[in-house]
Amino acid sequence: LHDLLMQRGEVVAKIGHQKSAGGEVTFRPAREAQLLKRLLTRHRGDLPGYAVVRIWREIIAASIRIQGELSVGYCPIEEHGAALRLAKGYFGIDAIVVRFESASHVISAIDCGEVSVGLVPLPQASDVPGWWSGIRDKPDIHAVARLPWFLETADAAAALVVARTVPEASGDDRSLLMFSCPSAVNRARVGEACAAEGLAIVSQVVTGDPRGSDQILYLLEFEGFVGAEDSRIQTLVARLEASTARLLGAFARSPVAPGTAGGK
Repeated sequence: LHDLLMQRGEVVAKIGHQKSAGGEVTFRPAREAQLLKRLLTRHRGDLPGYAVVRIWREIIAASIRIQGELSVGYCPIEEHGAALRLAKGYFGIDAIVVRFESASHVISAIDCGEVSVGLVPLPQASDVPGWWSGIRDKPDIHAVARLPWFLETADAAAALVVARTVPEASGDDRSLLMFSCPSAVNRARVGEACAAEGLAIVSQVVTGDPRGSDQILYLLEFEGFVGAEDSRIQTLVARLEASTARLLGAFARSPVAPGTAGGK
């Protein structure tokens, strides 16, 4: 096993040199999710699935570090220390992490290159818009993963990973769309408009828009992968008479551990 890990390190280093020369991204969460799901599908025996995921996440994280430095910004999320545990659990126990006071500071740090990726809270309905309202003018920044990726408990603290990269489809995804409207649109109308385009809504978040007192900001989570070129989005925006729209990203759905609420 150790020999194979050392051989893997050598291969990863060679691939890393090629990617650096071509300017390719080394952090690809959709491909990582595909790999882990293949392992879980074939997994048998008494060794828990979460142990397989934990081991492989460390291997993936180490491989990313071999190919180039990756730093993680985070802010307080739910319980004390939850965000740091999520960051270390996904990006490796010795990941380079930087703490910021708020999600908005995390976004700013990604935008200026202070950190490579960031952890931010899941969007919540509020009178005060969250971090998502601040990235509409940052088209390179997207949500690309949801943590924890493997759910061991139903009530685990959760976060989104945001990065300066384009989301990729993993084959089992959810997508996020943000748009603003000059007046309130009730949830039923939003749901009908989405259904007409074949878009299944998982959740809706509604807040005020800081760019105009007469604007309402909506954030929708859909089943499936929705890319920037998906014509359904433009049709949906027209149906709802939205003034602005922005795909916030997409992420691989998390498998659920056996015995967890919602698991099989």
